[in-house]
Amino acid sequence: MKVTNNAAEDALALLFGASSNANLQLADPALEQYYDDYLNRTIWVLGEIGSEALDIISKIVRWNREDKNIPVEERKPIKIFVFSPGGGLDVAESVVSTIKMSRTPVWGYAMGMVASAASIIYLSCHRRFALPNAYFIFHRGSCSNIEGSYNEIQAAMKDYREQIERLERFYIENTEYPEEVVREKIQSDWYIHFDEGKQYGIITDLINDIDYLL
Repeated sequence: MKVTNNAAEDALALLFGASSNANLQLADPALEQYYDDYLNRTIWVLGEIGSEALDIISKIVRWNREDKNIPVEERKPIKIFVFSPGGGLDVAESVVSTIKMSRTPVWGYAMGMVASAASIIYLSCHRRFALPNAYFIFHRGSCSNIEGSYNEIQAAMKDYREQIERLERFYIENTEYPEEVVREKIQSDWYIHFDEGKQYGIITDLINDIDYLL
């Protein structure tokens, strides 16, 4: 493996298994972007949320391991940039649990649409930034694809009801909306734009300077 003058590059090459003839000084754009994001503790949640989002958990755990002996207030924050229509709730809930356990600060950045499962990932972040055009969609999700025997449908409906209850509790506990408002609004797609999001504790900071994104 080519040895570089940058210890961080050498460590990343070992960590990500670069081939022995790889030229790390002339990395392809995707690889270069991945290394840059890794060094800057940056994660992108773009498009549909699927199993690949579980990589977020791996990174948060790894960075907490690196920070184990560093006081929390001195740790470099993890940044999660979100523009997503949502996706798998199971995956999102696993990511949420990991973010909430993280001692290293996790900051969320709403870059536009933050909907459904993506909204709970964003809301779990310890500090939450948003562009002025950002908006959120809260809802219960859909049970339209439930099929099978009577017993299978009953079991699926029970799981769906429990899912709705978890989502309602989450939005009540992680925003400043009254409980009755959440329970009423979440029955259909609930659109929330910047000013309302700031008023009810969804957003903590406005992104109005490029330095927020660096």
